[in-house]
Amino acid sequence: MLEGFKTQTITVADTEIFVRTAGTGYPVLLIHGFPQTGACWHRIAPTLAERFSVVVPDLRGYGASGKPAPSHDHAPHSKRAMARDLVEVMAALGHERFAVVGHDRGARVGFRLTMDHPERVSRFCSLDVIPTLEMWEKLDLAGAVGGFHWSFLAQPAPVPETLIGADPDFFYGYLMRKWAAPEFLFDPHAMGAYLEAMRDPAVIAGTCEDYRAGAGIDVAHDRDDREAGRKLACPLLFLYGGVRGFGGPGGPADPLDTWRNWCDGEVTGGAVPCGHFLPEEAPGTVLEQLLPFLMDDT
Repeated sequence: MLEGFKTQTITVADTEIFVRTAGTGYPVLLIHGFPQTGACWHRIAPTLAERFSVVVPDLRGYGASGKPAPSHDHAPHSKRAMARDLVEVMAALGHERFAVVGHDRGARVGFRLTMDHPERVSRFCSLDVIPTLEMWEKLDLAGAVGGFHWSFLAQPAPVPETLIGADPDFFYGYLMRKWAAPEFLFDPHAMGAYLEAMRDPAVIAGTCEDYRAGAGIDVAHDRDDREAGRKLACPLLFLYGGVRGFGGPGGPADPLDTWRNWCDGEVTGGAVPCGHFLPEEAPGTVLEQLLPFLMDDT
């Protein structure tokens, strides 16, 4: 996947991050989500690389990146730790200021990166995600059932690790089919790459730690920001899958209004006719909105 992209591993504070890069121009960081790797951008990144310097990492705990040991507070897998990794990666590549595009967990990392390092981020695009604190506060019955994995993956080790490890292809394949639009079929090479990565017991453990952080330390960080009145300063583009509706984790409220409560900059976007996996299900529609949003930085 992502043929023509250069690959390398960059050492950061306490782990290593696997990175794919291509193109020249203003830097754009693409951050994947769960249960995927940076390969999820295979229908977006090549087009962006025609105009931008594109950086596509695997998050810590995922794919070919390092797998830090868990801790009692799950801080090594917090979005703050993941964001810090990516600031260091971008600096190592010579990018001090850049645009951020995140999908799923990657958008949660992007939110934290933009909040913690506002001087680094010129624009932020979130795909199908509102802030973690808002997700938990808006959770209703439909969201709790549809987003059962949030609570399941946050259970203490080794409960989810053991159950998932019995048949990871079934578990992750089920989630991906469930979240996509009914008629959508994943590229078989991409799906194969995701499942191969997710079979690794260290990745299973890392992703569970990601969700444990999402039920604890990440919520505390969001709450601290809200209580202090901190907001995102840069423009934000929010696109979400309209086929499922925004009724999973996050509830039925207008997600653009939710984002406006967290932003001082302009908030634009709306629904896209697809399921959860916007970069793969609707790359053309995403690019129609993403390209002009990013071009304002050039």
